[in-house]
Amino acid sequence: MKNTKKVLFYLLAAAVLAGCLSGCKVRVKADISSYGDTPIEISGLQEEDFIITANDLAELDCVTATTTGRSAKAGTVKAVGPLLSTFLAYYGKTAADFKKIRFIASDGYRTVLKGEYLTDYDQILSVASGDEPLTVTERPLRLVVLDAESSKWVYAVIRIEFVE
Repeated sequence: MKNTKKVLFYLLAAAVLAGCLSGCKVRVKADISSYGDTPIEISGLQEEDFIITANDLAELDCVTATTTGRSAKAGTVKAVGPLLSTFLAYYGKTAADFKKIRFIASDGYRTVLKGEYLTDYDQILSVASGDEPLTVTERPLRLVVLDAESSKWVYAVIRIEFVE
């Protein structure tokens, strides 16, 4: 009887621990201090444009995902950051509120998400690469669209435009 109680106690403790871990926020472990305060301009989400940073994004509920692009150039990426849906929810919005969302990189490269790319795919606003910071060319933000062609991915994002 005593052993049965011990077994039940340990099973209960394991279940509580597993529940806590599955509900706990993923933390950005990488040192992003060298680019964490770099401004990323947000347009069309609120009445006026505003600035966020990688540090701001790292404070939201984050996810970690490893995905491989369809081209050799894209390679395999381990993205860490909030989902676009998490970011939008923080401002009381969903992807369905927008006709398209444009991501603009520091070199002028742009990618536009609309239609199925907004509704059928998860998009990570990646501020780190696993436990490592983004490379110098990827900073301050990398968009990774899970299960989509890597032409929809963009790094060095400095501006996001939301179009209703």
